[in-house]
Amino acid sequence: MQTYLTHLKLSVSPDIERVGFKHLRLVGVILALIGLLAILLPSVATFGTELLVAWMLTLWGAVGLWFSWAIRPAPEWRYGFAAFGLLFVVGVAFVLFPLAGIAVLTVLMMLSFLMEGILSILFGLRASAHLSNWGWLVFSGLCSFAAGVVILFGWPWTASWTLGLMMGLNFLSTGLSIVMLARSARPAD
Repeated sequence: MQTYLTHLKLSVSPDIERVGFKHLRLVGVILALIGLLAILLPSVATFGTELLVAWMLTLWGAVGLWFSWAIRPAPEWRYGFAAFGLLFVVGVAFVLFPLAGIAVLTVLMMLSFLMEGILSILFGLRASAHLSNWGWLVFSGLCSFAAGVVILFGWPWTASWTLGLMMGLNFLSTGLSIVMLARSARPAD
């Protein structure tokens, strides 16, 4: 009985496979370096993340409002206008009140880390029959779950730096797990 991964490996030519694993390893290294930088400068990473999200929500909301206004003949334009208006207001609030934005994003990131951790652990355990380095997925999941628990117990007092630090740890562990998966899955030369 062939598994999906076995079938996928058989259908890929060796040259394409070699390039794919090289790119996978590169992605892992880049993620790990971003994570290391965020760990070294957690407050800067937290503030930078908040500003990026704030401006993205503001721009997304503004473009969506413009689009909704442009489709006024359609009866649904009001729903789009309300939804994009909410995005715009949240984005502007995050721009004007970055500390509140950091607090909200910290809670959202905590929930994201907890969910990602659980899913990575489950996927790693499921992949254990197909991949030799499946433990790295479980390791990544445990790191993400631990990051979520740390944020949960430290919030709101540590929100100014926790988000950047936890994001850094998550990027680092994800990058390392991708590098290790690329190593185990690469074809023999």
